[in-house]
Amino acid sequence: MGEAKPGESGAVRPASARLAIAGALATAVAFGPARNGYGLFLPWMREEFGISTGVAGLIASGGYAGHLAALFAVGAIATRLGPRLPVVAGAISAALGMMLIALSPNALVLAAGVALAASSAGWVWSPYNDAAERAVQPALRARVLSVVSTGTTFGIAGAGVTALVTGDGWRIGWVAFSVVAVVALVCNAAVLPSGNGRPDGGEEAGLTGVRWLFRGDAVPLFVVATSFGVVSSVYYSFAVDHVSRNGDLTLPLGAPLGPLMFVVLGAAGVAGFFTGDAINRLGLRRVLAVILLSAALSTVLLGVAPGSLAAAILSAALFGAYVMMISALLAVWSSRVFPEGPSAGFSAALIALAVGSVLAPASMGLIAGAFGYQTVFLICGAIAALTVIVRPR
Repeated sequence: MGEAKPGESGAVRPASARLAIAGALATAVAFGPARNGYGLFLPWMREEFGISTGVAGLIASGGYAGHLAALFAVGAIATRLGPRLPVVAGAISAALGMMLIALSPNALVLAAGVALAASSAGWVWSPYNDAAERAVQPALRARVLSVVSTGTTFGIAGAGVTALVTGDGWRIGWVAFSVVAVVALVCNAAVLPSGNGRPDGGEEAGLTGVRWLFRGDAVPLFVVATSFGVVSSVYYSFAVDHVSRNGDLTLPLGAPLGPLMFVVLGAAGVAGFFTGDAINRLGLRRVLAVILLSAALSTVLLGVAPGSLAAAILSAALFGAYVMMISALLAVWSSRVFPEGPSAGFSAALIALAVGSVLAPASMGLIAGAFGYQTVFLICGAIAALTVIVRPR
């Protein structure tokens, strides 16, 4: 076997595995039920609280606003205090917010719980880049970060399975989500390092202020990120409610279709694994075009065939692939646009995404109240299709 080389000892790989597992658990909670579970359970919540479509959209936008607020805070905190504190803050937000949802007596408390829970997604993603840089040997960093990001697919699929099991007892599902968030809290508090760990204070060399972000080749990146925020937030918020209100789309034994869509969506997210290889083979422009056209087809299917079981399942599969692939693509693209500050550049793209997510559900909820969900999903399909003309430079 031979003697292990420095940086390749058996003590390093278990540490990498622990970080990957803890990170995947945190992202599963934050980007699964905490950020996107509201739309999955919306049909039951509407029935219990008498929520109108317009109010449902406002609650969804409030959740994404919580995510945006955390995004603004996480960069400065992680830089100065290390990755442990923001991830722990995110896990606490998820646990408390989801328990508040489970115990909510009215729509106002429900909205507060949704906002608090969704803010966790803003806290827990970017700190793992710093944690991997400090705790994982270079050869394993990409693999560890890939495992962390795929927690999203398992979180969304797990939320769908939970909704299938609990059904009308939706509060039990949110209690279970809150318990898992506490487990994620304990795991990450034990694994993640604290302190910035850098003699320079953690600042990216040569970057002062934010003016360096505003350059010509960054505009397409931010436009695509905003489009992604609009389309994904509307889909997560309203797709399940839409299919539940159009036709008797149920599975054998009376299981509802909406939760199954989340299971399919999460499973299809494994396509994100192949994004890097696809970009290397086909180029970023072609891959982006295919991803955006998949999003357009996914949303248009719900607009033209809301009563079709096949259309709903195909829509969920296309959307799941779109979400995970474009998330990976934006990370690659931002590193090319901002080579001198990839982390800050990617954070800026995530803020653009979050802005689109905040604005869309409230406005589209009002449109749905007046013209129906079909119109909303056709509009989103048009937005995704038109975004194809935005080309990376």
